Amino acid sequence: MFNDYNLCALVVDDMATMRSMMKSQLASIGVAKITEAPNAAVAIAKLRAEKFDLLLIDYYLGDATDGQQLLELVRHEKLIASSAVAVMVTAETAYGSVAQVAEHSPDAYLIKPFTADTLHDRLLPVLERKLGLRRLNKKTPGLKPIYDQYDAGRYAAVVALVDAYSQREGTHADTARLKGDALMQQGDYVRALEHYQSLQENYAWSSLGVARVQVLLHQTDAAIATLEQLVAESPKYVHASDVLAEAYIKANQPQKALELLEAACANSPTVNRMRATAQLAEQVGDDSRIVQWGGKVVDANKFALVQDYTDHARLVRGLVKSGQMDKAISTMARFETEIPQIKQSASVQASKSYVLAMQLAQEKIEIETMPDSIKSRRLPLLAEKQERLNTLIASLGNLEHSPKDALFVSEAYLVTGHRDKAAESASSALANGQRLFPGMDEPGWREEVEVQAITKTKARIVDGLNLLRAGKTKEALVLFMKLVEHTPPDLTAQLLANVVTTVIALKQKGQNVGDFMPAARAALERLKTEYPGNERLPGLIQSFETN
Repeated sequence: MFNDYNLCALVVDDMATMRSMMKSQLASIGVAKITEAPNAAVAIAKLRAEKFDLLLIDYYLGDATDGQQLLELVRHEKLIASSAVAVMVTAETAYGSVAQVAEHSPDAYLIKPFTADTLHDRLLPVLERKLGLRRLNKKTPGLKPIYDQYDAGRYAAVVALVDAYSQREGTHADTARLKGDALMQQGDYVRALEHYQSLQENYAWSSLGVARVQVLLHQTDAAIATLEQLVAESPKYVHASDVLAEAYIKANQPQKALELLEAACANSPTVNRMRATAQLAEQVGDDSRIVQWGGKVVDANKFALVQDYTDHARLVRGLVKSGQMDKAISTMARFETEIPQIKQSASVQASKSYVLAMQLAQEKIEIETMPDSIKSRRLPLLAEKQERLNTLIASLGNLEHSPKDALFVSEAYLVTGHRDKAAESASSALANGQRLFPGMDEPGWREEVEVQAITKTKARIVDGLNLLRAGKTKEALVLFMKLVEHTPPDLTAQLLANVVTTVIALKQKGQNVGDFMPAARAALERLKTEYPGNERLPGLIQSFETN
């Protein structure tokens, strides 16, 4: 019995009878407090309000978000501690294959129907591993102290605790994963690579860790080789497909990445994976796939605390480009009714402008073939729509927008003839690492955008150097870190060196640089690999290692 654990459990099931049965079973095996939720929305609200040690989630919840997607949201938004136990309940005997490839796998799963004894037996080993033993003559803390340090962001402590645990108990999968994750979070990529490589003979997932580090160190070809072998040997290991897709994108092979992610979604359609698929479809201009995966993302993510409204804009734009104008209009109206704050999203309002502009263009063509009597009645309606469009376009400049939003804003400007404004927005997007949409290639305009983007990037580098001269070291570092992934090739080495130098300067001043160490370590490793002859490199290596 679990009385000594003093567990607080949340049961999520759309059927009241099942919730009642699971509550009774949990109570009979000693769970102290039990709360219930009939759907994903209520579950997330309760998880934001209370702390739970145990989740029982039914796979089929009767709405657009299934149990697996709910678990992803919960883990991604850190609504439960890493030490909390999550159990999936399902009638599907094949669920195990889904759980093994899910981005956020449950700690255990139960096949309906089950008894209280079955529930107890399934929970016992997981609780003892994560929360420790609670037996009369033997008590241990389990891995909870390590998980707690991980959740607190004390990654050096996690590594130290795992090393101490391993000396006593030997290497185990959970602790090996925790150490690898902690080293990655610290940005200690060289040690992380060595750690994962040392595990490859015993744990298949360690090869994925190797590849993740290789991607972060920009060792793209090596990462692709590692991952292609892993995917070939374990095709249902979907995590590997995610990282391989990322590597393909870095290698400028978006079509291969799209096909790979779409196959992975067939096994485990997580929100992040579906979003990545929709974004890639947008990048290669596959409008039907934009609609397919964009719609799934919007439905599955509707209960998330933080929404990315470019998901909604992407779906609306995809509907227009795939010839579904009426559906695009009704979808936009639904979004504005269901999510009032979406009216402040620059990307959504830009996509609304895009819809109206394309509709107007279509109607102007149609009206030319109409009799004069009908044309005279339609012209005032067209004028009214044009006025609405003009108002929408004028309002875009007043909405705050991110580099991702800037692409949608640029396209809206472009289709309404505002080439200069379109170039300004597009160049800002490019200067922040975004890629133009397919079709944004009007002769001469794209070249203008690319020139402006390079000018903006160089100006931002100068801004960073000015911040350094003014003693605003952290602000300069944040700016350099943003720029380093998409700066012109001839300036990359300089920026990488600037990142490392700035972190060293902060450390010498005794300031906390924990949040910046991953970027600094990655920058130093890139310098070693990609620019071994850089004149600043020897001094940076020495200063970084001694400070």
